[in-house]
Order: sequence, then structure tokens, then C-alpha cells
Amino acid sequence: MKKKKAKYLLAAAAATVVAATALWPGLTVRTYQVRTTKLSEPIRIVLLTDLHSTVHGRDQSGLIAKIEEQQPDVILLAGDIVDDKKPVRGAELLLSAIGPKYPCFYVTGNHEFYTRRADEIKDYIRSFGVTVLEGTGEPLTVNGQEILICGVDDPRGSPGWREQLEDCEALLDGERFSILLSHRPERVEDYAASGFDLVAAGHAHGGQVCIPGLLNGLLTPNQGLFPKYAGGLYDLGTTKLVVSRGLSLNLLLPRVFNPPEVVAVEILPA
Repeated sequence: MKKKKAKYLLAAAAATVVAATALWPGLTVRTYQVRTTKLSEPIRIVLLTDLHSTVHGRDQSGLIAKIEEQQPDVILLAGDIVDDKKPVRGAELLLSAIGPKYPCFYVTGNHEFYTRRADEIKDYIRSFGVTVLEGTGEPLTVNGQEILICGVDDPRGSPGWREQLEDCEALLDGERFSILLSHRPERVEDYAASGFDLVAAGHAHGGQVCIPGLLNGLLTPNQGLFPKYAGGLYDLGTTKLVVSRGLSLNLLLPRVFNPPEVVAVEILPA
């Protein structure tokens, strides 16, 4: 009986450890590298998506610390930073910390449009010194090199999504390293044909449930079961697509082996 009881206790302890690991909500950092002949000096980008006004640490200190550790040259915000059902405080704490300190660029996600106050939210985000992109692009000089950063609204609130993308494509010159910021990762045919060097997206939340080494994501909006573009760096030919697993935490939809993440992208000279 004692041996049997010991086995049950050991099994229960092992299950507890696995569950704690699977449901661990702590922030992680994933770093990807992209090489290009268009740069002579490296550039470091931080990609933040799908915050949904979540607060990480006291007054967003956990998230801000992770960002500052990366020493980014530029920060990209790929939508759903503000949520339609949560107070804006989590987004405000983040934006007030990074807006004055770093070049920041933002596009809408579907949840900003769910609020029915997308234009008001854009103005609010601009008030922190963040550049809002909506079928537009801005040059940015980093380490003596000019790059081009463009962005499109989420198609949920922008029936002219493709027209916005075409407006961004018209800004490409083939010489500057170019980045397209877009909330949705699944529109890969459009991205592959766009001519951008890098597309940065979110929306998929990492497929919510992962199994290390086996399942990259279980289910995402707009991709369904076993999504291909749940999170990671993908080769679309001459274009690379980086997809963040996002920053949100939701007790009703726990993340399994899928902690919230800050994404760092190193753009390196080839």
C-alpha cells in the first residue's frame, strides 16, 4: 500500500509540474534573424502584438523591462493593443513608457474596430508620440541607414485593405529595407507578392495551445485548426513573415505551452 501510495503521489507531483509549466503565464522573448544586402549595419526591432490591455507586472513593469532589455532601435505594434472589453489602462501604461523613448509604429487590429471608436483610438495612440500607419509609410533612419516602414489597417474595419496595401507598395524603391506592419498573418499570397522585405503580424495568439516539438498551434481565427502561421519566422520567397504569439492573458482561454511573448527581430547585413 505504501508503494502504491508513493506512486500516486509521484504521479500527482509530476502532473502538477507539467500543468504549471504548460500554463506558465510569464513573459518570454523570442529572437529571430533576417539577413539582407540592403543594410551595412544591424538593426534591432521589437514586435508587440495582441496586448488586449493586459498588464504584466506592477504598472506594466514586467513588459517594459523585457522591452528595454532588447535595446530596440524601433518598436512595431501590430494591432489589438487596445481591447474592446477591457479598460485602456494596460495599453496606456505601455504607450506612455515606450512612446517618448523609441520610434514606435502602430496599425489597428480587429479589436480596435470592435470598439467602434477606431479613429478615436488612433488619435489616442498618436498622443503618446506613436506613428499610426493606415495605408501609409514613413522613412526612418537607423544607424545611418534609411529604412521604410509601412502599415495597413485591419480588414475588419477597412474594406479598402487591398487598396491600402497597394498604396504601401507604391512607396517601395527596391533600395531601402522595407517593413510592412499588418495585423493578419494569413494573407500570405498578398505578402509574398508585395515586394516588402519583412512583414510583421500577430492576431493568431500562437494557436492558443501548443505541444513543444509537435504542435505549433491548435486553433487560430481565420486559419482554423492546426494553423500554419501561428507564430514564428516564415519564408515567403523574397519576403519574410514574422508572426508574434502576442501578449494577452485570458483566464477563460488559457494559453497552453504558449506563454505571452515579446519578439525581437535582428536585421543583419548579409
